[in-house]
Amino acid sequence: MFRYLACLAVAAPVASAAQWYEEMQVGPARSDTFEDQFHGETRVGALKGILVNLGDGYKVLFDTETLRVATAYKGEFKWGGTPWTGEHGPLLSLKDEGAIFQTAATPGWQNPAGNFDDIREIPGFGNLDYAHYLGYYRHGNVITFHYEVRGADVLETFSRDGSTIVLSYQIGNRDNELVLAVADEKGDFTVGGDMASAKSADGLAVTATGGVKLAADAGRLLAEIPKGGDTLNFQIALNRGGDAKPTAAPDFKELTSGGDAIWPKIIETKGTVSGGSDAPYVTDVATLPEDNPWKANLRFGGFDFIDEDSAALSSWNGDVWVVRGLKGTEWSHLKWQRIAAGLFQTLGVKVVKGKIYVHGRDQITELIDLNGDGEIDYFKCFNRDTIITAGFHEFAFDLQTDDAGNFYISKAAPVRSGGRGFDQIQPHHGIVAKISADGKKFEILATGLRAPGGLGIGPDGLITTGENEGTWQMACKINYFHQQDGPVFLGTEPSRGALTDAPYHEPLCYLPMDVDNSGGSQVWVPKDADFGVPAGSMLHLSYGQSSIFEVLPVPRKNGGVQGGVVKLPISLQSSAMRGRFHPDGSLFVLGFRGWQTNAATECAFQRVRHNPDVTVLVPDKVAYSEKGILLTFPVKLDQELAEDPASYGAERWNYVRGPQYGSGEFSVDHPDVEAEKMALQKESKDHHVHDTAEIESAKLSADGKTVEIGIVGMKASHTLKVTYDLEDTDGAVIKGEFDGTVYKD
Repeated sequence: MFRYLACLAVAAPVASAAQWYEEMQVGPARSDTFEDQFHGETRVGALKGILVNLGDGYKVLFDTETLRVATAYKGEFKWGGTPWTGEHGPLLSLKDEGAIFQTAATPGWQNPAGNFDDIREIPGFGNLDYAHYLGYYRHGNVITFHYEVRGADVLETFSRDGSTIVLSYQIGNRDNELVLAVADEKGDFTVGGDMASAKSADGLAVTATGGVKLAADAGRLLAEIPKGGDTLNFQIALNRGGDAKPTAAPDFKELTSGGDAIWPKIIETKGTVSGGSDAPYVTDVATLPEDNPWKANLRFGGFDFIDEDSAALSSWNGDVWVVRGLKGTEWSHLKWQRIAAGLFQTLGVKVVKGKIYVHGRDQITELIDLNGDGEIDYFKCFNRDTIITAGFHEFAFDLQTDDAGNFYISKAAPVRSGGRGFDQIQPHHGIVAKISADGKKFEILATGLRAPGGLGIGPDGLITTGENEGTWQMACKINYFHQQDGPVFLGTEPSRGALTDAPYHEPLCYLPMDVDNSGGSQVWVPKDADFGVPAGSMLHLSYGQSSIFEVLPVPRKNGGVQGGVVKLPISLQSSAMRGRFHPDGSLFVLGFRGWQTNAATECAFQRVRHNPDVTVLVPDKVAYSEKGILLTFPVKLDQELAEDPASYGAERWNYVRGPQYGSGEFSVDHPDVEAEKMALQKESKDHHVHDTAEIESAKLSADGKTVEIGIVGMKASHTLKVTYDLEDTDGAVIKGEFDGTVYKD
């Protein structure tokens, strides 16, 4: 077909429609992992990079780990990456073959030993110990980076005059001479006699001001900043193929004091509020500002309440919005304000004492509005200890706090394209981490995760996460442990980290794929909320099945926990990723459609309310006995049906944990030793052997609410599925299933 079209010399060219990510306006800064070209070779230009737009196609890539300008160029970039094109593996790749200047992938500032050696614990990854990134200011469309080098406070901003790129600096008190790597060329540099100008054999011209001296080290150009107690302002101008002339010096006080809003429009929507219903739950939908002038893609993956009337939401594509008008039931005037954009896959939000924190792949960022216009002017680094690679799958999930103000995050492992196996593993892959309330201490509480879609911080130091089936994860599950148990190992051997001898910490339960194929966060029903299930109940959110489950834990004799889930009769428009209870007792649920899910819509922000006149007819307690299982309901059951074994069904099966992707389902009663052994060597997901467990008895308790279901040969199994078809004493039908795990002790 393409050959045929090429022959039609007179045919008019057909313009291809722009993709949404090409039209989305993110403002002057975009955070991501970027690939570029250095001396003709493809490399990762910056793992934690920020691409600054200087207009007319000119861009500067700043590496916030090495604190250097990686690339300055004129051009676009090739789109790639799961949040944008949906691809597994490709990065955002700069089209910088004609770069104005670049630096090699070393620290941007000399270390105390007087060289640029990468002396990080893991060379190429993580923070420098003598220089620290602090954040960046946005003043209109001007970005100013803030960091410190060997105790000296540094502000750095970029400007442009034609094809000349100007780096402007303000550096505070300096106890030491500082040396900056300005540019790396294939050919050598020649420095002028004034020590303030230089030129490379490849045509890069450089000029410095403010008493800073330029020095050549073969193909590397350095800037030497003298020590001193005064504040030093200087510029370095760079141009390829022309003169490099500095511009007017910027006013750093102005640049760091908050600037004009760049997204001033407030967008109003009207929510959809459910009317009268005889269902146990009703769901209201906060209509999103999808029709916005910046064509922002709104796949929100994190939120928290600012107060009773407003919430902050962050998107997978780096936006942060605030919505107001949530208080009350009408939702007729929801007002949306875009307060930030260009962040790095922000899938977690937490508001602490009115301060908004977002969790992205690069760091936890505190968002600060300096001038009161609602938009964020200072993107303050709260904590960036997490080591990342370029792996497409190492998502940064969720952001929670405990009563003491400590923060918690979960981090996925770098699954290879296609889902099998892993790319390069670093110590912070597949972890749950705790960050102190001041952001200064980073502590690993769990390793061995693969894809924890969310986490929960419960009572008494309880920590939970979802988990997805995959390599070394035989099924989706709910991880459940206490801080005092940790650090714990949660099953994925490649992301085991330093826990070399730690045993596998078994989950509360495994979840069959038709129950949950991709877990989200967990949340607990507040003590004063009427949500139809007992106060203190743990709820599990399913991204994959767009469902909410009540979790029914059962204590184990060894001090651990087992149990299972029952699905709540809640209908959602999109996936269930994040949930938080509003002070009025309703549950707000947020989710989007980004990878495998049955979500009906791209994204939805919803409020789930319990109808106080309707009882939620699901079990609210479960227990195991030597004879079988005890289910407790919130109402009295019809005795005849409750004590009829035909009202119940049960089946059970096991999985095999190993290096393959997921696991088949294997008989508990008649183990197939050869099949289980083979499951360690090749994928076994086509193996489905369930045991039908015979129901031999059913006995109703004296209060009429608990039924003990006798199961022939009750025994341990990774999955025990129990179905029930009952009625209460008023004739209301109670039909559903319990999916749980039974351990030996």
